[in-house]
Amino acid sequence: MNAPEPVVVFDVGGTWLRSAVLDGEDGLRSHRIRPTPSGPGPAGEDGLELLVRALAAEARRLASRHRAEAAAVSLGAAIDHRTGLVLGSGPLWGPGDDLQLDLAGVLAEAAPELRWLVVNDITANAFALACRPENSELVRLAAVTVGTGVGMRTIEVAGRRVVTGPDSGLQGEIGHLPAAFCFDGETIELPCDCGAVGHLGACSSGRGLERMLGLLAAEGEPWLGGRETLQEQFRGALQRGRPRARRLLDAITLPLAVALLHVMTVDPEVDRLFLAGGLPFALGGAYMDSLGGHMDAIGLYGSAGSPRDRLALVEPDWEIGLVGAGRLARAERPPAGRRRWSVPGDRPQPYEVLLADDLLDPCRPTFRAALGLGRAGSHRRLLICDRRVWSLFAERVATVLQGGPGHLALETVLLEEGESAKTLPTVQRVVEAFEDFGLLRRSEPVIALGGGALLDVVGFAASIYRRGVPYVRVPTTLLAMIDAAIGVKTGINHNGAKSRLGSYYPATRVLIDPAFLQTLDLRQYRSGLAESAKIALVADPVLFDLLEGAGAALGEGAAEEAVELEVIQRSVTAMLGQLAGNLREERLERLVDIGHSFSPAIELRLAPSLLHGECVAIDLALTVVLSRARGLLEPAGAERILAVLASLGLALSHPQITPELLWAGVLDTCRHRDGLQRIPLLRDVGEAVFVNDVGPDELACALRSLQVPEPAQRA
Repeated sequence: MNAPEPVVVFDVGGTWLRSAVLDGEDGLRSHRIRPTPSGPGPAGEDGLELLVRALAAEARRLASRHRAEAAAVSLGAAIDHRTGLVLGSGPLWGPGDDLQLDLAGVLAEAAPELRWLVVNDITANAFALACRPENSELVRLAAVTVGTGVGMRTIEVAGRRVVTGPDSGLQGEIGHLPAAFCFDGETIELPCDCGAVGHLGACSSGRGLERMLGLLAAEGEPWLGGRETLQEQFRGALQRGRPRARRLLDAITLPLAVALLHVMTVDPEVDRLFLAGGLPFALGGAYMDSLGGHMDAIGLYGSAGSPRDRLALVEPDWEIGLVGAGRLARAERPPAGRRRWSVPGDRPQPYEVLLADDLLDPCRPTFRAALGLGRAGSHRRLLICDRRVWSLFAERVATVLQGGPGHLALETVLLEEGESAKTLPTVQRVVEAFEDFGLLRRSEPVIALGGGALLDVVGFAASIYRRGVPYVRVPTTLLAMIDAAIGVKTGINHNGAKSRLGSYYPATRVLIDPAFLQTLDLRQYRSGLAESAKIALVADPVLFDLLEGAGAALGEGAAEEAVELEVIQRSVTAMLGQLAGNLREERLERLVDIGHSFSPAIELRLAPSLLHGECVAIDLALTVVLSRARGLLEPAGAERILAVLASLGLALSHPQITPELLWAGVLDTCRHRDGLQRIPLLRDVGEAVFVNDVGPDELACALRSLQVPEPAQRA
């Protein structure tokens, strides 16, 4: 059997950077330790630039000496285990949650001759512990580190698999859980390295202890006045039996004990928690006695054993992170003859939604800047717009876009409006416009100006042309502003089915200006209000109260400007709150699907006599009646919702809707939702449940109750 490949390994902490080579016998050679690079450097480099430069240079040196082809970095940072993206590190780069760094990709650019892997340092520790023969009988272990921060990873020992979250690829970021910290009867809020207050890592980490000792020293604590470090003085006070020092130790270990008990309760297969880090080692047995004492005193409900018996202190071992990272790098290398590969997904595609009321103001640069036209020089842009919108806004749009610095060559393509234009021939025409324009692949974002149907078509064309070109959405209808434009779905109708062909392809920006609504047809405006009511019902009771209070004025298109703006703001916020984390519908139980279980079938059958939002309103009414009939929704609550929909000028039924049409829609919905109905029903405004057992008779009964003759709707 061939010996395992050598791997250059690094362990990057908030204070020290270690490097070595994991050789074929799993021993470490050429070990080196130095301070972790931090900025600014002499040439103005920030800490990240200095770190990348140091890692690349050291990796090249060691790889050349030991004939290594791979390098692995154990990093003290939150890392998406699926994609490898570094999401944040307070100790390394300070507070903030907007970091999304492909550090492995950056290192691969700096030293492309090596295969790079970047993993969380606690993940590396857990992997190394799972590989140890003495732990082979364990089912699942947890590696807990208490040092600069607090972190944890659980790992299945047999398969050596770290289970991570589906959204962010993280696990065990317990240092950022909220934790109450009390000392001598006083609640104290300490800052975490991530910038928040009241986190576990803020009070139970080594930095948390340092902050508390600093506060006590400033108050004149008698045992904090020597030349030693504060932690050394604290350790001495513990050894001398100082009561206040012991109370402080108990105060910092209590929140961690509670967190570990939560882990053991939620995941009972964790049969050993390995504790490592500078703080437990610095304080010795007193620390483990305090932590274990808390865990036994609180206990585990229904468990006769001692929780502290599952604690194990890992002896100080500077090798563990290096060995774990190196063995992980070997595990991820495809061996010869391999027939299965796990490929991490690409980096996320963030996009910006901007609500601005000055896009059409020729004196303001907002529109041009959002399109990358804020600088001098020659620019080109292709604008695709529906005919009605262009007839109303052509002069104003052209004036704004061509009124700034430099020269803009603006070419316009006009399409028909509405659902009838969502076809393959329309997409083909748009793609041909891209080709005729000579569209550059990255630097000339297409501008899509119009309603939801046009935005869907242009988005779909942009997603398939050269496998994706950037585009900007500028919605001009209320429905598009609060629904169609702000997600990532594109689509066209095909073979008698609504949006049957499509993609998930976000615009780089979505620009919302309510000024476009001034010329909107009242019926189209009400159609958009239906989408606002939809998201209010499941995600924002305050928005529903607003729609209820201003329903008559909104339904007539006569609401005050401030009210309309708040409706848009709250609708967009609520909608994005539901979409974020599930943009590509990996999870099919979606609250935003309320109003969309029966409406697609209604819209395809009755368009253009019914608009999209009108179909959604009828779907909502059916949902309310079904919820009431099942006893989920109180009759008074049902009447309130139906009254609000009617006040917005929305019909609750249509004479051409039949039970057969609705049931056919349910069957198609099941196929779309992977074999289950997943229909959201209401318990109250802001509270919904999913059901999978709506039957045709129940649906027919709900339809009959809505088709009872009622006073005529307003025109």
